[in-house]
Order: sequence, then structure tokens, then C-alpha cells
Amino acid sequence: MKLPNGYGSVLKLGGNRRKPFKVRVTTGFRFDVEKDKCVQDYLTIGYATTRTEGLKMLSDYHDNPFDARTAKITFSEVYDKWSESKFPTISKSNINGYKASYKVCEPLYEKIFKEIRLVDLQKIVDTCGKNYPTLRKLAVLFKQLFEYAMKNDICNKDYSEYVDILKFKDRNPNKLDRNKFSKAFENFLMTNIIKLY
Repeated sequence: MKLPNGYGSVLKLGGNRRKPFKVRVTTGFRFDVEKDKCVQDYLTIGYATTRTEGLKMLSDYHDNPFDARTAKITFSEVYDKWSESKFPTISKSNINGYKASYKVCEPLYEKIFKEIRLVDLQKIVDTCGKNYPTLRKLAVLFKQLFEYAMKNDICNKDYSEYVDILKFKDRNPNKLDRNKFSKAFENFLMTNIIKLY
């Protein structure tokens, strides 16, 4: 079955692939000087296991097309765009807190934002070695970035709400140990102090 002009295409790729069908749409045209002709620019929507699945992806795209510019936006780019609007409205100490949390996220910097899942976020939390107060700030950063991304149609689901930091509640090396002396030890101290005088 031939698809209408400008609708997009489902191409079978060579090799032994788990998802051998590439689904793409044309985003525009440009003149290629080397080829001396007009060529198409494509946006890859995704990859499918069967041609039927690929056609369904193409149909879904046309029912609810997404912005080609946001389709490939990375974690770092979302952070940059979010911080441009957020930082002028908050204190210097809050800015420093967000910047420190962002540094911990280095493994996510180049990852496509809409492809980030809970396992990616949780891995940052589990392996960064930070204390609980810092992890709370990190969780807030995740929440803010996903909120920004959803408002701007960069992703469809907020995985930040499922991040678990409570298991690290006791990981706070700066916490003061306020355990009181036992009654027996207090009596021992009082008895020996009185003997000194």
C-alpha cells in the first residue's frame, strides 16, 4: 500500500535488528550543493518490530504530532532552558543548590530527555553518594525539570515522582548526634564531679 505524499514512510533496515523498521517523516527541504539538487530533511519518529507497528506509529504521530525540535532535546538542554527562566526568580543559595544537584547528573547530560526513565533517575540517586539533604534538593531538581518538560511537550510522563530517596534518610554525616546520656552515666558523672570538689 502506497502512503500519501508527505505522510512519511516505514523503511526496512538491513542486518539482524530487534526493531528493523525505521519510521520517519519529512520535516522540510534544502538545496544540497554537492548533489546539486533539492533533498529532504527527515525526523525519525522511532523504530518498530513490524511494518504494521511502524504504520501505527506513523498514524499516532499524525494524530498528535510533536515538535521536531523537542524530539531530540537532551537533559542538559532542558536544564539550560529551565534555569534561564527559574534562576532570576530565586535566591543565590537556591541557585547554588540546583547547580550542585545538576553536577551529580552528569551521566544524564547527553541523554534524550523524553527517553529518561525512573531507572535512570534512581541510579543517579543510588550511586552519587550524597547525603539526605542533598538528595532532597536533587529530587526537587528532577521534579522541576519534568514539570518544565511536560509543560513544553518535551515528555509525556513525570518519572520524578517515583524517585525514592527515603532509604537514604539516615545518610547525613553533618547531622548532630543528640542522644542523651543514660541515667546511670549521668549519676556516675554527678557522683564523681562532687567527689572532685
